[in-house]
Amino acid sequence: MNTTVEGIDARGYLIGWLKALTGMYTADINAVPEEQWTKTQGGCTRPANELTADAISLLIWTTNTIKGNSIPSEEGAMKALTAEISTRHAAIAKLAEAVDDLASAVAGASDETLNKTVDAPWGMPTPLFMIAQIAASHIWYHDGQLNYIQCLHGDGKVHWMGD
Repeated sequence: MNTTVEGIDARGYLIGWLKALTGMYTADINAVPEEQWTKTQGGCTRPANELTADAISLLIWTTNTIKGNSIPSEEGAMKALTAEISTRHAAIAKLAEAVDDLASAVAGASDETLNKTVDAPWGMPTPLFMIAQIAASHIWYHDGQLNYIQCLHGDGKVHWMGD
């Protein structure tokens, strides 16, 4: 039995992880009480719909950049998305769409495109494939914030692990 790794399908792993994170995040969106979806916690946190818009806006920015389309500001997109996803149902649909679009862009991009260094939204020159990986991690980052909101309302369950 040959145990030597002859190659790694980096695109495939990234796309698989994006899809897995989408399932996790969707489960946690559904666990945030609807009446808390657009509210701040303690008067100074960002509401769950804004956290979700933040994650989605980076997915959209990354997809457009991989496709060669210029988006001047991720911030402007995030503000519009926050209003657009004022319900959990709308957020779930928009997240799935953004992840599917990024997965398709990554799958179809050339190595040259994914290795291209661009100015990331946070101001650092970064290869596009790395930005795509960060966009995936960014979903998980905001998922942790949703988990905290759930916990503040007495829900300590890890919803994406199932029963």
